[in-house]
Amino acid sequence: MKTSTRKLLDRSFTAVSYASLAAIALSIIMFLAPIVYRGVGAFIFSATVEHDKFLIENLDKAESERAKEYIDLSNKARAPLYKMMSEYELPANRAFEGEINGAFKEAFERLSDKSAELLECLNLSGNERAKKIGQIADAAWEKYVAALETLVDRSGTDGTSFALIKILRGQKERLSEAARAEVQNLNKIKKLSFTQKSAIRRNAVAGADERIDHMLGVLEERNAAYETFKSGVRDLLGQPDLKSRDSAKLMRQKYGQTRMDMAERVLKDNILSISVKSKDKNGVEFMSKVDSKEFFKGSKIEEMISYIEKNFNSMLQPHMTFYWGFFFDEPFDANIFGGIWPMILGTFYLTLGSMLIAAPLGVAAAIYFSEYSRGGRAVELLRICVGTLAGVPSIVFGLFGLAFLINTLKVSDGKSVVAGCITLSLLILPTIIRSCEEALKAVPNSYREAALGLGAGKWRAICTVILPAALPAMLTGIIISMGRAAGETAPIIFTAATSTGAALAVSEVFTQPTPALPWNIYNICSEHEMAERVSHVQYGMVLTLIGIVLLLNAAAIIIRAKLQRKAKN
Repeated sequence: MKTSTRKLLDRSFTAVSYASLAAIALSIIMFLAPIVYRGVGAFIFSATVEHDKFLIENLDKAESERAKEYIDLSNKARAPLYKMMSEYELPANRAFEGEINGAFKEAFERLSDKSAELLECLNLSGNERAKKIGQIADAAWEKYVAALETLVDRSGTDGTSFALIKILRGQKERLSEAARAEVQNLNKIKKLSFTQKSAIRRNAVAGADERIDHMLGVLEERNAAYETFKSGVRDLLGQPDLKSRDSAKLMRQKYGQTRMDMAERVLKDNILSISVKSKDKNGVEFMSKVDSKEFFKGSKIEEMISYIEKNFNSMLQPHMTFYWGFFFDEPFDANIFGGIWPMILGTFYLTLGSMLIAAPLGVAAAIYFSEYSRGGRAVELLRICVGTLAGVPSIVFGLFGLAFLINTLKVSDGKSVVAGCITLSLLILPTIIRSCEEALKAVPNSYREAALGLGAGKWRAICTVILPAALPAMLTGIIISMGRAAGETAPIIFTAATSTGAALAVSEVFTQPTPALPWNIYNICSEHEMAERVSHVQYGMVLTLIGIVLLLNAAAIIIRAKLQRKAKN
């Protein structure tokens, strides 16, 4: 081969090698970049005043001057909104009650003046009688019902919907009482039969009652839309005062959005637009998303929406925060608030416990295979078993742990950290055996011969010469196995993991399950009722887990390098 051709090939292979390395690096960056970016956002983010309230009231954090200033400014900005909402729900001006009472009194008097005509109607037959009584009654109640309809139309702009709907429900009862009173008046003039009394009671207020039902439907639809808007306000800002927060059952009902990115999403999806009932051409109801300002145009609610939009930042007081408590605080309300400390501690318990079981057994088995076994069918069968165990799906280990360790051996009454540690140790044991065996085989035979030649026994030679020489490679395999144990989900689902819970004391690991990073990452992604709201927690857990695994691998590299330098010296 010509020298020029060989150089060209060398350069080509070098270029391909560098391109491969660049592709690998780019793939790693593309994989890690979104995780790092969104994971860091779990503890470095633009917080709202609700975050400060939560920390002060639930985690006993000291109220700093800055936090106090944020809370005061926020309360001042929110006060006009709460005042508008209060006046809308309980209007101070209730003059319309007098209008309704006056119109009702006049209508009842007109009905009473029609007593002679109503008595004449009683001589008619069934349907004709009902129709005639209804016509007379509707004429008497017309002005009263018209006054109610005017108030209902006006309530959309003057903000009396909530008060008016309660009054209209009371008017239905008043109409029933008015019908009974009219029956008594007519009965004094002429003794009525049961059938005649029933005809008066049913038809004297039927028309007015039906029209009031229609008005109630209009008000209920309008108020339902307001309740949806109000729910969005509560989701954004939380409860208006400490008393309301204390009465709320769930933490998510006490506080608004603690993060500005989620607050902006709530503003867009739950306040500036809301879901209301609509009907298609066939009259079938369905929920549709509408623009809030257009839907409430010309009403008091439109003023509230405009106020929120204009004073959004003032009400939430956004500020950058470094929430290191994300790693050290307890979680609250299904990880919506607080940190992930129980998950980190649970992962530590499971990883350390599995290594305390698997590492000694793996090293002992590797020493047997490498130094003591003389081959044969029994040893080959054992090697096949180890290889088969390495290929068993992790979910099978979880089911084995549940069926054998918990249900048969009764290592604990139910899920527990100990059961999870034993299950994980069985999972990583083949990897430790293989890596340690290969490390021992890599030690030159001259080391063994030299130790035996100096009079050391086989076991002494293994402990003082062979193991120290193989230790760097063995530690690498053990720590890589530790990284796998830290990231496994399936084996701990049935044996050790729980989606919620506080950090366990060491004495509780024999009887209690624990939250753990791998399981909670999966749980938030697939089963959490508010996955969108806690997506930052999920990415924060992923980043933490990756960080733990990277630290373990970095520790393996550093320890191996130190031991290798020590061995050379």
